[in-house]
Amino acid sequence: MINLNDSESSHYASKRISEEHFEELFCEFYPKLLAYAISILNDKQAAEDIVQEVFLYVWEKKEYLRTDAGFYSYIFQSTYTKCVDYIRKDSRLDKREQELLLKFAEEYQSYLENDAHPIQELFSQDFNKKLEALLEQLPESRREVFKLIYIDGLKAREVASKLDMPLRTVESHIYLTLKFLRTQLSPSDFFILALLFRFF
Repeated sequence: MINLNDSESSHYASKRISEEHFEELFCEFYPKLLAYAISILNDKQAAEDIVQEVFLYVWEKKEYLRTDAGFYSYIFQSTYTKCVDYIRKDSRLDKREQELLLKFAEEYQSYLENDAHPIQELFSQDFNKKLEALLEQLPESRREVFKLIYIDGLKAREVASKLDMPLRTVESHIYLTLKFLRTQLSPSDFFILALLFRFF
């Protein structure tokens, strides 16, 4: 099951999906689902397409869906399933690459299904120390963008305005940073970072 914190679960508990509520859900969960899909596929465009498909289905079926605990499990499970299908059908991948991506997908899905501990408890105690050391290896502009979003909680558009930088450049910095961290962090640390990291 998905481990939502108390404020999330109470705010979205068992509501019908009106147009206004759909916008709230999209703003809240699109970044998390996108980060989740990117962590599996390591392909931003494919991840965006998949998450948009998931939300398109939610929009089309909004009259029949309610945002209870099963709904949150459903949207993450749907994203996972579509990612796995994409990997299996991607003719650009050789067998070894495909097996590796599927292994990542299974590991990340197992974290979602494990409701024994809150998500925050999956962080290793020295996570922040490891993250800081890795960020020091990045170019200064990329590190600055990441910290403004991850630490200060700014949105990509706010960072673009603050740094007088094109939005696409900000998004590129974030994508390249996540791609780098994916190769350096343990699967559990990167997965939690991806779920908690709101970069759009």
